[in-house]
Amino acid sequence: MSNQNSPKKSNISRRDFLKMGSTAAAGVSAAALPKIHFPNFIRQSKMELNFLTWFWTEPGRGDAWRAMIQKFHEAQSDIHINESGYGENDYFQQILIQARSGRIDGDLFTQTPDGFLRLMNAGHTISLEDVVKKAGVTLSKAQDMLRKDGEVNGLDIVTVRFGLVYNKAMFDKAGVTEPTDLDNWVEIATALTDRPNQFGIYSPHMASEPFTVWFTLQQWAVLYDGVWAEGKKPLLTSDPVINGMKLFKTMYDNAMPQGTDVGTANQMVATSRIAQDMVVSAAVNQWKTNTEDPELYGNLRSAAPFWPGGKGITRIHPICVNANTEPEKQEAAKEFLAWLYQKENYQELLERCLDVIPAIEGGIRPEYRETLTWADGYDATNAITVPEVLGDFVLFNDELGQVVTPHIEEILAGAKSVEDAMAEAQVEAEQLAERVFTE
Repeated sequence: MSNQNSPKKSNISRRDFLKMGSTAAAGVSAAALPKIHFPNFIRQSKMELNFLTWFWTEPGRGDAWRAMIQKFHEAQSDIHINESGYGENDYFQQILIQARSGRIDGDLFTQTPDGFLRLMNAGHTISLEDVVKKAGVTLSKAQDMLRKDGEVNGLDIVTVRFGLVYNKAMFDKAGVTEPTDLDNWVEIATALTDRPNQFGIYSPHMASEPFTVWFTLQQWAVLYDGVWAEGKKPLLTSDPVINGMKLFKTMYDNAMPQGTDVGTANQMVATSRIAQDMVVSAAVNQWKTNTEDPELYGNLRSAAPFWPGGKGITRIHPICVNANTEPEKQEAAKEFLAWLYQKENYQELLERCLDVIPAIEGGIRPEYRETLTWADGYDATNAITVPEVLGDFVLFNDELGQVVTPHIEEILAGAKSVEDAMAEAQVEAEQLAERVFTE
């Protein structure tokens, strides 16, 4: 911003002038000074920003973000990032509650792809085009889904893809190889199961973890090349969904540690008690520095897709600046994001998080990718986006999940057949569509 009241240039920078404090200005009348608004983060006082995310509770990723934020704090002294948020099973519901009340608590926040689209449409995000320009990077084509009126409103800070992670040492010991088709997969998972000491596979299934169950369950319909909805029409009784839920039930009965929460299951993977996990690529980070079995990480692999269509849901998780926080904080938040998205810093974040899908051109170093012996299957899997999987229900993902997951619990308990349970879920989903798409 230029100062039209200054007839000639000064050799003192605007920042240095502001940091000289009030002493130099003591003899100047307040009435004589132009009324210029300067953000707090370029004054002597430090700008405090609350960064709202579930990452803090995520093994590996939380540590990676703390390291990057510490590096940012060491690089400058005007902006300080504070941790804020909830665990993943509470985070998304809390954000929706806050959004409905008119304001999200954080100055910066992360979101799922479906949650982001919902919040962007409701006016909770701002354009970050100037951040990208300042960082000097080129965004991946995939981030076009984060645009509003042509301008990007969120910056991808982790893209994850579903695939099958397995413990090669456990496979070798049992004399089995990667699955060749879905029937063979069931056979392998069953062969690897020796209750109560060892299990062939895990997938979230506890009613106490509804977000994680629904998050993962979506991929099981994709295993039959299906989707959960087309436009405003739910497809819960379609053949791919029915077959996916039958497969889930079969694996639950034959090869899963039933009644096991995600945290316990992760520990069981760490101690080579669970051989496989249909999970997003980001999950591997939690096992890299595994103290239970230091050799585990080196034994992890991901299977080449063996299911019809070979697709894996690919989820972009953006970081956003809150449209309803103070303008000064918005500017400070964009300063942080411009620093974070500089190529060198972005690459460091990607590598600390063990991520494999870059958001910017040149965002992944070949030398780093070569070290990821577990990532080949993920790379070979064909991407399908969340909007493709959920149709218009992408804007009401939580609500659709709240319809589906109670019926999955009935199926797993043996209270209802897959066909009967999903028929009831279809009726409820159609009622949900009538409600949410007409409001």
